[in-house]
Amino acid sequence: MGLNANIRPTRSQIVLGLLALLAYGVGYPVALIGGSSVGWVLVTLGGFFLLALGVVTIRRINRRESDE
Repeated sequence: MGLNANIRPTRSQIVLGLLALLAYGVGYPVALIGGSSVGWVLVTLGGFFLLALGVVTIRRINRRESDE
């Protein structure tokens, strides 16, 4: 990997990151303050979005290393 490596996130990374942020940002207050189980569902969904973000990022890193 050189100094001029493209380190900008892809569109899928941005979308997954924003979805995780939104799910956590809404889910935790609803679960902890509102006492609703819907909030915990959103928190769990945020975890899946973060997991998907990790998979997309690792695939991107592996793809870039195999191109070099």
